Amino acid sequence: MLKFHSPQLFDLIPKNEVGDDFTKEIRDTVQQWLVRNPKVSDGDRLRMGVTVRTNTHTPVPPPSSFPVGSVDFSLRLQHTISFYDQASSHSNGKPDGVTGCEIYLKADGEAPKSVEEMNFQGTCNASPFVVKFESAKGGKTAWYWLRWVNRKGEPGPWSTAISAMIVG
Repeated sequence: MLKFHSPQLFDLIPKNEVGDDFTKEIRDTVQQWLVRNPKVSDGDRLRMGVTVRTNTHTPVPPPSSFPVGSVDFSLRLQHTISFYDQASSHSNGKPDGVTGCEIYLKADGEAPKSVEEMNFQGTCNASPFVVKFESAKGGKTAWYWLRWVNRKGEPGPWSTAISAMIVG
């Protein structure tokens, strides 16, 4: 049995560093002897609670939710579109597997009835998105439709339309 005559010896070893080193060693051991060991079966790995690796990628489905948007039109000839996921209660994070938000615009006239009446503005990977207008558009109404798109380019459902006056 070891006896330490000086309690100050323990003060020389930072506890967080020891814990980090121990965690790394445990992970390396699990990888070497359980995860990558051909003598351990997948059934054994499952019973031990170790993740079973496969050589196939998990498919990313098209987004099932839609973005909720708002327009800040406080600056002259400029709209700032902010968006969040309708399923995330105002968090700016995108849903899993989503690369960005496609933004379509119709400036002037009645509310659009189809996407063919609109112009694609871009895919924004982080809120907000800024749209600038020429002075001739001042005083007109801009209509926006938004939708999520995944890594494969597959779109999700459309948002509800949002609109704002273009301040001239």
